[in-house]
Amino acid sequence: MASAFANKAEMEYAITLAVLDFHTEFMKAHYSSVQVQLSNELIEVSMTRIASIPAENQLARSTEGRALLRHYYRAMYDSCQSLLCTRIERAIGAKVHSLVADLDPSAENTMLVIRLQEPLTTSTA
Repeated sequence: MASAFANKAEMEYAITLAVLDFHTEFMKAHYSSVQVQLSNELIEVSMTRIASIPAENQLARSTEGRALLRHYYRAMYDSCQSLLCTRIERAIGAKVHSLVADLDPSAENTMLVIRLQEPLTTSTA
Protein backbone atom coordinates (compact mmCIF):
# COMPACT_ATOMS: atom_id res chain seq x y z
CA MET A 1 0.00 0.00 0.00
CA ALA A 2 1.20 3.51 -0.78
CA SER A 3 2.53 5.59 2.09
CA ALA A 4 0.11 8.18 3.42
CA PHE A 5 0.81 11.88 3.00
CA ALA A 6 -0.81 14.57 5.10
CA ASN A 7 -2.50 15.95 1.99
CA LYS A 8 -2.57 15.89 -1.79
CA ALA A 9 -0.27 18.92 -2.07
CA GLU A 10 2.52 17.11 -0.20
CA MET A 11 2.28 14.16 -2.57
CA GLU A 12 2.28 16.43 -5.64
CA TYR A 13 5.34 18.22 -4.26
CA ALA A 14 7.18 14.92 -3.67
CA ILE A 15 6.43 13.84 -7.25
CA THR A 16 7.50 17.23 -8.62
CA LEU A 17 10.85 17.07 -6.82
CA ALA A 18 11.52 13.50 -7.95
CA VAL A 19 10.76 14.33 -11.59
CA LEU A 20 12.67 17.64 -11.60
CA ASP A 21 15.74 16.13 -9.93
CA PHE A 22 15.74 13.33 -12.49
CA HIS A 23 15.45 15.77 -15.42
CA THR A 24 18.16 18.05 -14.07
CA GLU A 25 20.58 15.19 -13.48
CA PHE A 26 19.94 12.87 -16.42
CA MET A 27 18.24 14.93 -19.12
CA LYS A 28 20.18 18.16 -18.42
CA ALA A 29 16.91 20.05 -18.79
CA HIS A 30 15.40 22.76 -16.60
CA TYR A 31 11.73 23.62 -16.44
CA SER A 32 9.82 26.82 -15.75
CA SER A 33 6.51 25.13 -15.04
CA VAL A 34 5.54 21.75 -13.63
CA GLN A 35 1.98 20.64 -13.02
CA VAL A 36 1.06 17.35 -11.34
CA GLN A 37 -2.42 15.83 -11.54
CA LEU A 38 -3.28 12.89 -9.27
CA SER A 39 -6.16 10.52 -9.88
CA ASN A 40 -6.28 7.18 -8.04
CA GLU A 41 -3.47 5.16 -9.63
CA LEU A 42 -2.74 7.68 -12.39
CA ILE A 43 -0.27 10.58 -12.20
CA GLU A 44 0.06 13.11 -15.01
CA VAL A 45 3.03 15.47 -15.03
CA SER A 46 3.16 18.35 -17.50
CA MET A 47 6.40 20.34 -17.79
CA THR A 48 7.52 23.36 -19.82
CA ARG A 49 11.24 23.94 -20.37
CA ILE A 50 12.95 27.19 -19.38
CA ALA A 51 15.52 27.53 -22.10
CA SER A 52 15.22 26.38 -25.64
CA ILE A 53 18.05 24.74 -27.54
CA PRO A 54 18.69 26.44 -30.91
CA ALA A 55 19.24 23.17 -32.80
CA GLU A 56 15.98 21.76 -31.41
CA ASN A 57 14.14 24.96 -32.31
CA GLN A 58 15.35 24.59 -35.89
CA LEU A 59 14.26 20.94 -36.03
CA ALA A 60 10.86 21.74 -34.49
CA ARG A 61 10.01 23.95 -37.47
CA SER A 62 9.31 20.97 -39.71
CA THR A 63 7.07 17.93 -39.33
CA GLU A 64 10.02 15.60 -39.87
CA GLY A 65 12.12 17.49 -37.33
CA ARG A 66 9.39 17.30 -34.69
CA ALA A 67 9.10 13.56 -35.31
CA LEU A 68 12.87 13.17 -34.87
CA LEU A 69 12.82 15.14 -31.62
CA ARG A 70 9.95 13.05 -30.27
CA HIS A 71 11.78 9.86 -31.21
CA TYR A 72 14.99 11.13 -29.58
CA TYR A 73 13.31 12.06 -26.30
CA ARG A 74 11.30 8.84 -26.15
CA ALA A 75 14.53 6.89 -26.63
CA MET A 76 16.15 8.86 -23.80
CA TYR A 77 13.22 8.14 -21.49
CA ASP A 78 13.18 4.47 -22.47
CA SER A 79 16.90 4.13 -21.70
CA CYS A 80 16.61 5.52 -18.17
CA GLN A 81 12.96 4.89 -17.36
CA SER A 82 13.80 2.51 -14.52
CA LEU A 83 15.79 5.26 -12.77
CA LEU A 84 12.87 7.69 -12.96
CA CYS A 85 10.43 5.02 -11.78
CA THR A 86 12.69 4.24 -8.80
CA ARG A 87 12.85 7.91 -7.83
CA ILE A 88 9.08 8.26 -8.03
CA GLU A 89 8.56 5.05 -6.04
CA ARG A 90 10.92 6.30 -3.31
CA ALA A 91 9.20 9.68 -3.22
CA ILE A 92 5.63 8.40 -2.82
CA GLY A 93 6.04 4.87 -1.48
CA ALA A 94 4.06 3.22 -4.27
CA LYS A 95 5.16 0.94 -7.11
CA VAL A 96 5.07 2.26 -10.67
CA HIS A 97 3.33 -0.04 -13.15
CA SER A 98 4.18 1.94 -16.30
CA LEU A 99 5.49 5.31 -17.43
CA VAL A 100 4.87 6.94 -20.81
CA ALA A 101 6.55 10.15 -21.94
CA ASP A 102 5.62 12.46 -24.79
CA LEU A 103 7.25 15.65 -26.02
CA ASP A 104 5.72 18.53 -27.93
CA PRO A 105 8.86 20.01 -29.51
CA SER A 106 7.19 23.13 -30.88
CA ALA A 107 5.84 24.12 -27.44
CA GLU A 108 8.76 22.62 -25.47
CA ASN A 109 6.32 20.69 -23.29
CA THR A 110 6.88 17.24 -21.88
CA MET A 111 4.04 15.09 -20.58
CA LEU A 112 4.57 12.07 -18.34
CA VAL A 113 1.77 9.63 -17.62
CA ILE A 114 2.57 7.34 -14.72
CA ARG A 115 0.32 4.42 -13.84
CA LEU A 116 0.79 2.92 -10.39
CA GLN A 117 0.16 -0.64 -9.33
CA GLU A 118 -2.33 0.52 -6.70
CA PRO A 119 -4.25 3.73 -5.87
CA LEU A 120 -2.51 6.47 -3.95
CA THR A 121 -3.64 7.18 -0.41
CA THR A 122 -3.72 10.57 1.26
CA SER A 123 -5.03 11.53 4.63
CA THR A 124 -7.77 14.13 4.77
CA ALA A 125 -6.23 15.69 7.89
